[in-house]
Amino acid sequence: MPPFRESIRRIARNLKTCEEWLELVRDLEAPIRPGQAPADLDLRWAGKQDLFAINLLQGFVKETDFMEESLRKGDRCLLLEKDGKIFAFAWVTFRDFKLALWYTLKLECGWSYLVYIFVHPAYGRRGIASYLLGSLMLALREMGCRRMISGVYSNWEASIGLHRKMGFQIHRRLAQCKIMKILPTPPQEADDERGV
Repeated sequence: MPPFRESIRRIARNLKTCEEWLELVRDLEAPIRPGQAPADLDLRWAGKQDLFAINLLQGFVKETDFMEESLRKGDRCLLLEKDGKIFAFAWVTFRDFKLALWYTLKLECGWSYLVYIFVHPAYGRRGIASYLLGSLMLALREMGCRRMISGVYSNWEASIGLHRKMGFQIHRRLAQCKIMKILPTPPQEADDERGV
């Protein structure tokens, strides 16, 4: 290879930053143990009237109109509340989901994708996330779902810990790179088979 081309490739590599995205899968037909129900929180499915509050909790990733349309298309959101105030929620979809400009997660029939799970910091470290995720998995199994996929970046240690605790296994690893921390490149499946 000519030295000029090699220099350009080296510069491009140095301008590129990469993150590893893990797709995790859980067999919903296997035993599910949601843990202890929180005494002061009530579990229920979210409706249109809850979307504004859900959006405010953490600046949820989509606008309220998008969320409302997603519920109309069949997405579900399980939430935990106290006195009408939402403290935790888990959003799931059953349709193909666009994760990035270049990548759409294709869901097989009977599969679901955990889009987002959130627990208010005031309720952190109390088993709330485990209870919420376990309750969601049980409800999905009753609805006929056989598998759940979730996705996390490999440096999200708390989220990886939750998924491991709840029985998720690595489905595959993707390297998502950006040039100059702005322009995304298509994700590529990693060859590495390290465990979480």
